[in-house]
Amino acid sequence: MIVTVVGSGTLVPSARRSTPALCLQEGAFQATIDGGTGTLRRQAELGIAYRRTGVLLFTHIHPDHTLDLLHFLFAWKYGPGAGAGEPPTLVGPPGFGRFLEHFRDGIRPWTDAGPPGFEVVELANGENRRFGPLDVGAVELSHPVVNHGYRILTPGGGTMAFTGDTGWCEALLDLARGVDVLIAECSGGTDRPSSVHLNAAEVGRLAGAAGVKQLVLTHLYPLHDDRVRLPEVGRHYSGPVLLAEDGLRFVV
Repeated sequence: MIVTVVGSGTLVPSARRSTPALCLQEGAFQATIDGGTGTLRRQAELGIAYRRTGVLLFTHIHPDHTLDLLHFLFAWKYGPGAGAGEPPTLVGPPGFGRFLEHFRDGIRPWTDAGPPGFEVVELANGENRRFGPLDVGAVELSHPVVNHGYRILTPGGGTMAFTGDTGWCEALLDLARGVDVLIAECSGGTDRPSSVHLNAAEVGRLAGAAGVKQLVLTHLYPLHDDRVRLPEVGRHYSGPVLLAEDGLRFVV
């Protein structure tokens, strides 16, 4: 599976980092996880065709992870190739369907994809479901709204986990245990403690305790120097660590 970091930042404006989003490609199948402002444009810059998307997974409903969903729905109905192919499935945690209805309120005719429309799936905590060739498991983490981390198994046996947004909680260990790649939010250094986001030391402890093989840090709020996160992670985790950049690609 080819993983592309489409966006590695937050809603804080940055020419370098777009809002959080991932693209997963397994053969002809394509999935995206999350997508705030600018995700579709960044995908276009990276050569990722939105019409190949088979499933859109959302960790939670906060705007930096969802705002471009409306743009996606509009583009699907009116962009080149409209009316061709099956619409993608929209997936989120409990309450996602209600959120989507409110989100579309007032612009529903422009975002309905025509018949049969978009299938909406709400995954329960601990539920596993297959989308295309990928097995996706949802793990509820700690955030002011319901946030699901996703653990993904590829046909070749590779494993990847993505935290979405979360504070420290024991469920993180269930999400990340033994994965080939953990893509974890790392909103700040140890000088920015938070009960709803992970900092570098917490991510390092998680990666070390869970025995992950490689760690990728994302959801990066601007610091005076992003690299200060690396030694803070390294005090707790001895494996390879990457600071995500928009456009970073790797294979799981």
